[in-house]
Amino acid sequence: QFLVHKELLTAASPFFAAALNGTFAEGLDQTVRLPEEKPDIFEWFLQWLYTGSLTMPADGIVSEAQIDGDLRNSHGSPKYFLLLDLYALSDRLLTTPLSNHIVSTLARLSESTNSVPTPSDTWILYDNIRDSSPLRALVLDLFAYKKTDRLLETHKDEWHPRFLRELVVKLKRPGPEAIERHTLQAWRPSQWSSSKGCESCREVLKPSVAHEKCAVCDKAFCVTCVRRCAQEGIIMPSDTSGCKPWMGTKTCSRYHEHADGEMC
Repeated sequence: QFLVHKELLTAASPFFAAALNGTFAEGLDQTVRLPEEKPDIFEWFLQWLYTGSLTMPADGIVSEAQIDGDLRNSHGSPKYFLLLDLYALSDRLLTTPLSNHIVSTLARLSESTNSVPTPSDTWILYDNIRDSSPLRALVLDLFAYKKTDRLLETHKDEWHPRFLRELVVKLKRPGPEAIERHTLQAWRPSQWSSSKGCESCREVLKPSVAHEKCAVCDKAFCVTCVRRCAQEGIIMPSDTSGCKPWMGTKTCSRYHEHADGEMC
């Protein structure tokens, strides 16, 4: 059993607000039973509810791993399964701010440890979390943009088949999405040996012809693909956090959910 302040609970969760403020049994005896939920995951929900965070206070702590506390295992690796289970709970409780916080936390942990979820994590992601969740988009991006080919090929455990299918589709259809995360500048290769292939359409870029190249990661794009990107209304990034869509200001617009179009 958990004793929780009603005002705090109902203000954060429309699910609990409907249950505790209604005329059904839950509202009359002020008790909500959640037999399908894991107590340890619900404790993480309560930590966020009372502190607004999933990490330890930074006072006197010198390392990021210490601040992350139980979000990492004894080897310092992120407990992605914990964050995925908590996201599924948050989704059911309709606590969108917590869901967004989990997404940002997972992205930060992946970047700081240069790691991605495991095969068993993909089963949680695809069996327990709704299809339209931005968290799926984040995990697919992590695998698409990081060097994960050997991991996918050699891991002894089985990946969720839908995850593999969606990852293949994403890798085969780079399109405008391959451009929108970059900070482009004019570029003209002097000879074939210094040229590159367009990251979007894969065409080899001709020397002495105007093209575009990212100022951060050095990837190149043909003018045709860049113009198509502009015609489709895709805004090029202005922050310099790099070309990773889960970093900087891109995280909110790409992976967070907001009521009535509001942003973080």
